[in-house]
Amino acid sequence: MKKFIFLLVPFLLNAYEIEFSKEFTKDLIPNILGADISVSIEDKKEKEVIERLELFERKIKEYKKVEKQLGTFNVRPQYQRTNTSPKIYGYLGTLNYKIETTDALNMGEFINLITSLKENRDTSVSLNNLSWRVKDDSYNVILDLLRLESIEWVETYAKNLSNDLKKECSVKSINLINNIMRTYREAATTLRIDSSIKKENVPVPEVSRQKISIMTNYKMECK
Repeated sequence: MKKFIFLLVPFLLNAYEIEFSKEFTKDLIPNILGADISVSIEDKKEKEVIERLELFERKIKEYKKVEKQLGTFNVRPQYQRTNTSPKIYGYLGTLNYKIETTDALNMGEFINLITSLKENRDTSVSLNNLSWRVKDDSYNVILDLLRLESIEWVETYAKNLSNDLKKECSVKSINLINNIMRTYREAATTLRIDSSIKKENVPVPEVSRQKISIMTNYKMECK
């Protein structure tokens, strides 16, 4: 919704300044499906945890249909409290990746691949923050178009106002620095998955439009 507020500031006889704000909004269509995938393995032997996690990591890296970022690999001991001193009773390993794709089928296929590696109950696979977003370069293009629209709009408005008031109205300033930007995104999905989930059963959220809006402040002079 576009809206603007006027403030008239007289400063000379038969001349005045106009200050107002106007909101510009555009729809965005999300084009990137992203999620955080986490693999956890517990075992009594540290070597076993490392080897089993390395299998998951290798398969994740080999799958080329999704983008992978921020991979982390950690193994730490688990302690049991006793009356004397803590005793190691096993090890916990975690593998985390951020994954993205433009095709929901690729996301399902990737999840199916990873869950097929889960053979033991001491292994868990979690998918977090499954949601659509707008690609960064697409977002920036739309934002630039909104800024351009806000400048072109006020130039046209100044000409029309001059004709209506029979005065010379010109734009003194356009404030594009402290714009208020709002985006409306779908809620993220968290899912704990196992080997029974197939790619066609992954609950991928629907693509819905998002909005970005900027509020631009103007100052005009009519005399």
